[in-house]
Amino acid sequence: MESIGVLMTCPMNAYLEQELDKRFNLYKFWQFPQRTQFLTEHCNSIRAVVGNASVGADATLIDALPKLEIVSSFSVGLDKIDLKKCKEKGIRVTNTPDVLTEDVADLAIGLIIAVLRRLCECDRYIRSGKWKIGNYKLTTKFSGKSVGIIGLGRIGLAIAKRAEAFNCPISYYSRTKKEDSKYKYYSNLLELASNSDILIISCALTKETRLIVNREVIDALGPKGVLINIGRGSHVDEPELVSALVEGRLGGAGLDVFKNEPEVPQELFALENDVLVPHIGRGTVKTHKEMAGLVLGNLESHFSNKPLLTPVVYYNINSVLPFLFCLFTRVVESSSFLHIRSSSTFNSISSETLNFQPMESIGVLMTCPMNAYLEQELDKRFNLYKFWQFPQRTQFLTEHCNSIRAVVGNASAGADATLIDALPKLEIVSSFSVGLDKIDLKKCKEKGIRVTNTPDVLTEDVADLAIGLIIAVLRRLCECDRYIRSGKWKIGNYKLTTKFSGKSVGIIGLGRIGLAIAKRAEAFNCPISYHSRTKKEDSKYKYYSNLLELASNSDILIIACALTKETHHIVNREVIDALGPKGVLINIGRGSHVDEPELVAALVEGRLGGAGLDVFENEPEVPQELFALENVVLVPHIGSGTVETRKEMADLVLGNLESHFSNKPLLTPVV
Repeated sequence: MESIGVLMTCPMNAYLEQELDKRFNLYKFWQFPQRTQFLTEHCNSIRAVVGNASVGADATLIDALPKLEIVSSFSVGLDKIDLKKCKEKGIRVTNTPDVLTEDVADLAIGLIIAVLRRLCECDRYIRSGKWKIGNYKLTTKFSGKSVGIIGLGRIGLAIAKRAEAFNCPISYYSRTKKEDSKYKYYSNLLELASNSDILIISCALTKETRLIVNREVIDALGPKGVLINIGRGSHVDEPELVSALVEGRLGGAGLDVFKNEPEVPQELFALENDVLVPHIGRGTVKTHKEMAGLVLGNLESHFSNKPLLTPVVYYNINSVLPFLFCLFTRVVESSSFLHIRSSSTFNSISSETLNFQPMESIGVLMTCPMNAYLEQELDKRFNLYKFWQFPQRTQFLTEHCNSIRAVVGNASAGADATLIDALPKLEIVSSFSVGLDKIDLKKCKEKGIRVTNTPDVLTEDVADLAIGLIIAVLRRLCECDRYIRSGKWKIGNYKLTTKFSGKSVGIIGLGRIGLAIAKRAEAFNCPISYHSRTKKEDSKYKYYSNLLELASNSDILIIACALTKETHHIVNREVIDALGPKGVLINIGRGSHVDEPELVAALVEGRLGGAGLDVFENEPEVPQELFALENVVLVPHIGSGTVETRKEMADLVLGNLESHFSNKPLLTPVV
């Protein structure tokens, strides 16, 4: 078909451009600055136009091409094509649906986690060296948050499926109710916003949906709400969004699209509560190749008189434009749209429910600063000693050893043999963590000292973070955010990234957290396998008794096991090399699970594809070689670091202490 003229409106994809040049007589519109002259000379040669979401085929172009038969768009969106004009002239139109659905849905979830858990800000925090000065502040939980979706088409449904795996209630707004949908429908957008923690724009851009998210909607979402836009920049009243974020009337935003791309409002650059990425929704290598294949297939089918692969049906254009949203014509009482926000899931052990009685005479030693609420409550209820306030620790222990009956530790400072032996009246060690590697369990058993930890309550946060780190690494969210803030988008588009959905996920350790990660990854259509000391007979996932085999058969390897002598440096050079140059390592366990020098070397040399790291071997020291890399995301041990979860963990610590000293069963006994 080399004689058929095809006009490509702008640079889109190198593979598509090469293939069009091989198969057709390709004209690259951007190479002709004198466009009027070009069209006059070549108008009778061009029978097809290939456009995209940025440059399509408007009425002027269509009228200038009398032989035009087909417009094949390298996108799903059709707002840059004059469909009415195409219908009048009998010009066929195609697009690329479905193939980009997974990528855009993945990005939506990635942006939610990145905003709520402050992934990009945390990454900047580590790279700037601030972690050495102090821990990053607490962030916000994702699991259980109410998610509202504007537009429940292919992408909206894919987002809903993923969000369900995070235990999120789903509701939606669209032109009409989807009778086959199980999700709650709102016919009024303000009601949806008022009843959502997270609002996602996932509808087509039409005259009716332009500026659909205005000040009223933003204010209904409110100061704890988060807006995610993976639709079009013009869906949002951008000045109102900017002012709401700056003034704190909106809690946060994850934005893939902007009104005047690549121009981005500079007021957003100074904020911590936004994540900005340069229109990368479908920007993965695999998806772009599939989209190019559809464009080529549609053109060849048309010129071979075969059925089109993805025809756009526009015969009754006024009735089929998706999502014709109603205009708001009445003044809404603010009291009618109260926010319904998720509450703590652990009320059953809150201080109010347990009705704690003060025990001021009982000495409790807190090993290090952990959580302000926990510290305040311990100080109210017990005789609290703050170990970090006593530089002469040996002298302190000599003076107070007979007063201390409990130790509260965490994953950094627990209770070793020396401390235990120094406290003859010690009865219980209550850990503000799941991990127990900082507590000498053998010594506690010998002395009859009870031990508790805080399982389950942090499971969701850590599992959420694992998925967030995967998406952030594969889709380069933090690097993209830096790309925009540095002004580089004005120079050129960001490179293609890597798809998450469908990747094989291997998990080291299939306990509570490992299972929670697996549940979430399944929603992204990922095959799951695992390695543990023994096979879990009740598990549906594939078991590998050999870790090297698991790594060799995984695209993504996640460390989610306890730290023991056996799991110290369980991920060594052999495992890293088995995972390979396209593999990604995620560590939400402990830094010492990994041979860190080998990990750094593999990343620098390209023997490992990427890493998402929440933990490090010598925290807060982080290998500086990692700071220059784009394929790593570094966060400062924030696995359980949300306000909601830390409150629940603190209540468990308090509950275990109160239960012990009231001679009641412990809530979460270990020893």
